[in-house]
Amino acid sequence: MDVMKENFSNFFQENKIRLSVILVSFLLSICGYTLATLRFQGEYIHRHQWITTFADYKKQLRESAYPTTPVLLIAGDSTPLFGVDAKTLSEKLNKPVINYGLGAASGLSTILNETFYSVRSGDEVILIVSDRLLAENSELYLNQALVNILDSEEMTAATWLQQIQSLLFAPWDIILFGFDGADDDSHFMEVYQTQSLGEFGDMNAEVLASNNPPTLPNKITRAYPVSESAIERLNQFKNELHAKGVKFSLLLSPRMKGYTDRNNYKNVIYANIESLRSAGLTILTSQNDLPDICFDKKYLYDFDTHLNTTGRDIFTRYIANKLLQQDLKTLL
Repeated sequence: MDVMKENFSNFFQENKIRLSVILVSFLLSICGYTLATLRFQGEYIHRHQWITTFADYKKQLRESAYPTTPVLLIAGDSTPLFGVDAKTLSEKLNKPVINYGLGAASGLSTILNETFYSVRSGDEVILIVSDRLLAENSELYLNQALVNILDSEEMTAATWLQQIQSLLFAPWDIILFGFDGADDDSHFMEVYQTQSLGEFGDMNAEVLASNNPPTLPNKITRAYPVSESAIERLNQFKNELHAKGVKFSLLLSPRMKGYTDRNNYKNVIYANIESLRSAGLTILTSQNDLPDICFDKKYLYDFDTHLNTTGRDIFTRYIANKLLQQDLKTLL
C-alpha cells in the first residue's frame, strides 16, 4: 500500500502541470456549457426560436381549421415549408392538407417530436427533409451541433463518444457570442415569421414576392448518404405514429440541379432510397423521380432546397400525382 501511495505521489508530482491543465479545461468546459445553456434558455435566438414558434402556430392552425377531421400533414424542415402549396394539394387530392414544414436548425428529432404532438388517429404524415438532415451528425448543419449540446436530455442520453463528437463540432463562437447582430435586419428576419404563413401553413406567395432574397450562390450541395441512426429514428417515429393510428411515408426533398446529373450523385440517392425501403419505411420517391425533384436556379427562392412560387407549383403537382397513383394502386 505504501508503495502504491509513493508511486501515485511521484506520478502526481511529475505530471501536476499536465493534470492541472486537464482539470482547469474540464472546469472551464462545464462553466461554458452552463453559461451557454442559461444564455439560450428562455431567450432563444430567432434562428432557433422560429421553429418552435412555427410549430405552436401550426398546432393552433390545425385545431381551428380541422378540429376533428383527419388531415394529410406534409411535415419536415423548410423544404416543404417553401415547396408545397397546401391549398392546391388539398384541391387535387380532395382531402384536407396542412403544411407542417418547420426548419432544420433544431434537428430531425425536434421535427419528428413536434409533428407527433400534432397528429391524431386517422391522419397521414408525409415527411420531406433535406438529405443533410438524414446524414451523420458531422455532416449536418452547425446548428444541429448547437442543439446537440444545448439540449440537456439529448446530451445526457448520448454515449461518451457522441458527447465528445457533439462538443467537437459545436459552433462555439455562436454559443458564446450569438449570431451577428446585423442578422436582425436581414432577409431571414423579414420572411421567417408566422405572419409570412398562408392559411394552411405554407409560405404566403405575396410575402415571397414582396421580399427579394439575397443572391442565390452557385454552390451545389453534394449527395449525403442516409445514416443508420437516422433510419433507426425514422422507424421509431413510424412505430409511434402507427400506435396512434397514423400512416407515415417519406418523400425526397427538392434540390438545385448541378451534381444531380452525375452518376456518383445518382448512386448515393438510389442507395438512400433502397436503404430506407429495406428498413421497412415507405418512401414515395422512386429512382425514376430524380428529374422531378431537381430544379433549375430560376425555380429557387433563397436556398438550394427552397422553391419559389413557380417551383412550388411544379413540386406540388408532382406530389399530387404520386399520391393519386398510390391511391390507384391501393384500389387495384
